[in-house]
Amino acid sequence: MIALKGFGELVMIHKGARICVMGGGPSLASDLEKVDADIWISTNAHGAKLRPVDYVVAMDNQHTKLKVPMLDLIRTHTDAPIIGLWNWCDYGITEYPLNPRMMFTGVVATWAASLMGAHPVILAGFDCTDEAKRSIGQFSDYKKFVQCEVRVVSGPLTKFWPAYDANEKLGEYRPPEVFGVDTAHGVRVQVRKPIEIRGHQYPIGTVLRIPKAEVWRQIKHRSLIELPEETAKPRGRPRKLRLLEAA
Repeated sequence: MIALKGFGELVMIHKGARICVMGGGPSLASDLEKVDADIWISTNAHGAKLRPVDYVVAMDNQHTKLKVPMLDLIRTHTDAPIIGLWNWCDYGITEYPLNPRMMFTGVVATWAASLMGAHPVILAGFDCTDEAKRSIGQFSDYKKFVQCEVRVVSGPLTKFWPAYDANEKLGEYRPPEVFGVDTAHGVRVQVRKPIEIRGHQYPIGTVLRIPKAEVWRQIKHRSLIELPEETAKPRGRPRKLRLLEAA
């Protein structure tokens, strides 16, 4: 089964709140000493190692260096709801800007916080050093999708957004007019060629609902056909019909 809930359920749930997104840079601990926030989001387990958190965002199924399941690593430090692409996440993200390009967790977490109603998003622990320098380019690409105020506690992301000041008085919060988020839980696809998904074989004609990020290659190569939501019905006479949908 895919995640039981969709990220669409969290859109605007914290309207006007100060939401701190915590990266994994060396500056995180010192940055947090300066931050006053209402909601705390940990990228993977980074922030959760230092303080209680309200949410976790995870774009990786496995920790890149430790080679351990990301879920196990996160749950060692917090039981907060996890937002991400995977079937083990509590809130599934099925569409995100520039999908299917795989984005850094901190980049997607910033976008997610903006859709949750952040005013502002406060970025802490984003040093963007060494291999993480690539994240600067992704933040540049994502800046247009983050339609809210953003403040940066320290580091190079101040080239995109102002520095954080705990005493700053922000103006009235204005929700984005267009979210660009699909609140439907996944995309509906029909099996064109017998295919294995998550260890299960599905015959021709089977209709599934599943995160697009998980099956975009099969859609590209026409093993699966994406069905329009308004007419989401299998063509012809399917031998088997099964929806991989949340209860």
